[in-house]
Amino acid sequence: MKENCERLTDVEPAYDSPGLVDRVGYDPTTETYHALHDWTSDSPLSITVVEALATATGDEPTEMRPIHSVIDTDALDRVLSRDDTVMLSFTWEDHDVQVSSSGEIIVSR
Repeated sequence: MKENCERLTDVEPAYDSPGLVDRVGYDPTTETYHALHDWTSDSPLSITVVEALATATGDEPTEMRPIHSVIDTDALDRVLSRDDTVMLSFTWEDHDVQVSSSGEIIVSR
């Protein structure tokens, strides 16, 4: 994991979801990186996943192996939405990625 990631903190999500507080940042205890997709953004969920992987690996998104080589990013964007209760996982390079319809993204090694 990227050594200079922010330590895990509790933050309010960017969208209105009463009572939901998600963790964002690096958790050294579990060695996982947590990100939260902003559903009010014009950016698709798949881009947030790429950004989370880039932060976790310390690589530039444009220099990484594309995630569409392991998962259909169009399907990822269609299947997961904040209105459903869905979670999916996939492996990219040597990282396990979990993405939920709440917008939480967890990257681990």
